[in-house]
Amino acid sequence: MLRTIEGIYKNGKIELAETPQGITESRVFVTFLETKAMTWPETIMQHQGVVESIIFESYRDELLPPNEIHL
Repeated sequence: MLRTIEGIYKNGKIELAETPQGITESRVFVTFLETKAMTWPETIMQHQGVVESIIFESYRDELLPPNEIHL
C-alpha cells in the first residue's frame, strides 16, 4: 500500500507531520520539493487595483459566479 505523509527535512533529519498508522517498517522514497517563497512578490504588494468604470460595470453580472440551483 502506498501512503504519502508530509514532512520537513531539517538538520539532516526528516520530521513527519504525522505518525503513519499500521506501518512498523517499510521502504521509502524521499522527494525534495522546490521551496516556495514565503513572502509575496513586491509587484503584488504594490498593486493598487483597477479603477472601476462604466465599461467594467456593464460586465459585472457576467463576472459573478452562476447561482446555485436548490432542489
